Amino acid sequence: MLSLTLSGLRTRWVTFLGAFIALTPAVSLLVVMGQALAATLQAPAPVPERFASAPVVVRAQDTLRVPTPTGVRTAELAIPHPLSTETLTALRTVGRVTEDRSFPVPVTGGPTDLVGHPWPTARFASYRLNEGHPPQSSHEVVATGGWTALGSQVRTPHGSFRVVGIAEDLGFERAVFFTDTQATVLAPQTVQAAVEADATAVRAALAGTDVQVLTGAARAEADPDADRQAEQLTGLNALFGTAGGVTAFVSIFVVASTFAFTVAQRRREFGLLRMAGATPGQVRRTVLAEALLIGALASAAGCALGAYAAPYAGALVVDAGLAPAWFAVGGRTWPYHVAFWTGLTVALSGAVAASWRAGRTAPSRALREASVDTDTLPRGRRLCGAALLLTAVATLAYALLTDPGDLLHRKTYISRPMLLITAVALLSPALIRPLVRLLSWPATRFRGAVGLLARENASTALRRTASLAAPVLVAVALSGSLLGAPATLAEARAREARQQTAADFVALPSDPASVARLRDVPGADVSASSPTVLHTLEDGVALVKSEARAVDPALLGATARLPVTAGRITDLD
Repeated sequence: MLSLTLSGLRTRWVTFLGAFIALTPAVSLLVVMGQALAATLQAPAPVPERFASAPVVVRAQDTLRVPTPTGVRTAELAIPHPLSTETLTALRTVGRVTEDRSFPVPVTGGPTDLVGHPWPTARFASYRLNEGHPPQSSHEVVATGGWTALGSQVRTPHGSFRVVGIAEDLGFERAVFFTDTQATVLAPQTVQAAVEADATAVRAALAGTDVQVLTGAARAEADPDADRQAEQLTGLNALFGTAGGVTAFVSIFVVASTFAFTVAQRRREFGLLRMAGATPGQVRRTVLAEALLIGALASAAGCALGAYAAPYAGALVVDAGLAPAWFAVGGRTWPYHVAFWTGLTVALSGAVAASWRAGRTAPSRALREASVDTDTLPRGRRLCGAALLLTAVATLAYALLTDPGDLLHRKTYISRPMLLITAVALLSPALIRPLVRLLSWPATRFRGAVGLLARENASTALRRTASLAAPVLVAVALSGSLLGAPATLAEARAREARQQTAADFVALPSDPASVARLRDVPGADVSASSPTVLHTLEDGVALVKSEARAVDPALLGATARLPVTAGRITDLD
C-alpha cells in the first residue's frame, strides 16, 4: 500500500496541493506563535534604565498594606506618596541627592507619550547630547529622539519652550528635559531621588520610615511605568496564545475539509480498489498514509517558513509598541517540535473521518456511491453537532440569566463562538440544500440553465459542497467574531461614556492652572474630576480594587448623567 500511496501522490499531486497549502502556513504560524510565547516566558529580568548609574534610589511608599487575620494584604497605590522634606533633609546628610520628577508633556503636533524630567537626572541614564547644550533657562528644553529639531519651538499647555539640545534616544522612553527649577514648577512633588552614598548609610538615615531604598537590579522599579514591561509581556502571551489556538482550530477544519473533498472526488477509485480485493483497512491506511506524507512535508516546510518569519513578527510587535525594545523572537528549539508534531497530528486527525468513509465503501455500491451522495450526515457527526449546538445555546442562556457581564471577558467571547461555529460546520450538510436553493434563487430567474445546473449540482454533491463551504464558514465566522466582539465592546463603552455626561465639552487639563483658566471662561460651569482607586477589604481577607473619581459635588449634577439606582447625585457632599 505504501508504493500505491507514493504513486498516487505523484499522479494526483494537484489534488493534495490544497491540503499542503492549508497546512504549511498553519505550521509556520504555530512556529511564530511558539517562538513568541517562548520569548515572553523566558524574558530577561528587568534592568535599571533611568538610574543605571545611580548607586541608590530612594522611592516613596507606593504599596498599600492592610493587616488581616490571614496575613498582610498588599495593593499598589494609584498615586505613590511623595518624599517628605524631612526625608530629603536626612538624605542630604549622607550624600548628594538628585530629586527626580516625571510628568507627561503634551506637545502640539508631537508624540503623545512624551515624559518630562529635570535635566540633572539625565546623567544617571547616560544620556548624551548629540547637538546643542543643556537647558539653562526656564524656557529651554532638551529633547530625545528625532521628533523635533534643534532650535525649534514646542508648544505645551505650560507654555512654549525652545529646543536647545537633542539627546540620543535610549529606547525606553521619549523624554523632554527641563531645568531643575522648571521641573519643580511643573511637578512640585518628589516621588523618588537618586542618592550618591553607601546603601547602608542611606538605610541608617531612613531608619523608622516606610521609604523604599533600591539598589542593584531593584532600581528598575524606579523606572517610568516599571510594570510596563511585565504588562506588555502578559499581553503578548495572551495575544500569541490565542492566535496559536485559533490557528490550530482553523487548520483542523481546513485540512479535514480538504481530505473530505479529496475522498469525495476519489470514491470511484476506492470502489474499484474494493472490487479488486482491497480490504476496508487497506483503503483506510492508504488515506492515512497519504495524510502522513503530506503532513510531514507540509510541517517541514512550515517550520522552515516560520523560522524565517519569526524575527519579523518580533520586530513588528516592537514597532507597534506592544513589546519592549529588547524583545526578540527566535532561537528556541521546542516551538519547532511542537509545531511539527502538531501539524502532523492535525493532518492525521483531519484525515481520520475521511479514511473511515473511504473504507466503508462497499464493492457492490462503489460505482453508484461515486455518482450520488448518500448518508451525508452520519449518526456520529449528527450527534456531535447537536451536542455542541445545545452546549453553545445552553451556556449562552445560562450566562444571560446569571451573569451577563461574564460574556464581556476575552476568554468567553472567543470560546463561545467556537462552539457555535463548530456545531454549524458539523451540521452543514443538512443546511446546504435549503441555503443553496435560497441563495441561488435570483440566478435561476434569468434565462439559461447555468444557474439551475449550478444549484442542482451543489445540492446533489453535498459532501463536496460541504467540504468547500466548511473552511470558509469557519474562517469568516471566526474573523467576524474575533474582530467584531472587541469593536462592539469598545463602541458600547464609548457610547456609555457619552450617555453619562451632560457636558458640552470634555477637556483634559494637565495642571490646576489650566483648570483655573477654564473656569475663567464666561458662562462656563467646570466640573473637575480626577481618577483614583478605592480598595475595600472583602470578607476580612481580600483587597478588592475599584475605580473611583474625585469630583466637585456642587457641579457634578449639572455635568453628569450617572445611572443612579437610589438617592440623588446632588446629595453628594
